[in-house]
Amino acid sequence: MISVIIIEDEYSPRQMLREKLERNFSDMQIIAECESAEDALIEVLRLRPDLLFLDIQMPEKDGLWLADELMRMKGDTFIPPDIIFTTGYTYPEYLLKAFELAAIDYLVKPVNPDSLEKAVARYRERAGTTTGLQNLMDTINEYKLLKFKSYNGLFLLRPDDIVYVEADRDYARMFFANGVKEDVFERLGEIEKRLPSETFLRTGKSIIINRKYIRKITDNTLQLATPATSYLVEISREAIRQLKEKLV
Repeated sequence: MISVIIIEDEYSPRQMLREKLERNFSDMQIIAECESAEDALIEVLRLRPDLLFLDIQMPEKDGLWLADELMRMKGDTFIPPDIIFTTGYTYPEYLLKAFELAAIDYLVKPVNPDSLEKAVARYRERAGTTTGLQNLMDTINEYKLLKFKSYNGLFLLRPDDIVYVEADRDYARMFFANGVKEDVFERLGEIEKRLPSETFLRTGKSIIINRKYIRKITDNTLQLATPATSYLVEISREAIRQLKEKLV
């Protein structure tokens, strides 16, 4: 039997997935259901399941946190279970970039039975190898992928995907190289700490820019451009002066 833990903070998706697994896979045994990543970590270490169905976006600690913690614990006495991620978030281009690059199995909620069957088949092909999970963590580290939460959910992206960030009260708004913008549930100061300082510059109190995309500076505007789009950002003369000093 394949022992399974379902990790999902919402009751309805959790029960729907349980029903689909029980109905379609007679060799799977659901040994636990968890509503948080922290509870799931305890249960994984206690029960040692073969496979996790892991929601990416959850309150407090998310699915990627749990995946990372499990990989950190990998050793002679503990082999992390394989993981099939689930998500309700399908943003184009920069959505789940780590998963695309690492060929990790993931399912979009509500889970389609055909997609579930294909994901389980892929799991059977590499059962017990943890290759996918290792690839995911290697990819996040190699590409220096950043993780943010928005109204729509969790997304991962490279630093170069970000053109600039501006403060928006207690949160921030990101503007991307593909022309998309996204509200982020973090203060500008916290975001600044995570962005590479060799690439990103704080301009005044409310804006961080990617210096790679600067195309033109005037007395009170900054033009940022990518192959896909361009942005005209209004900033103070003093911020322009400080920016020019940083660029020298």
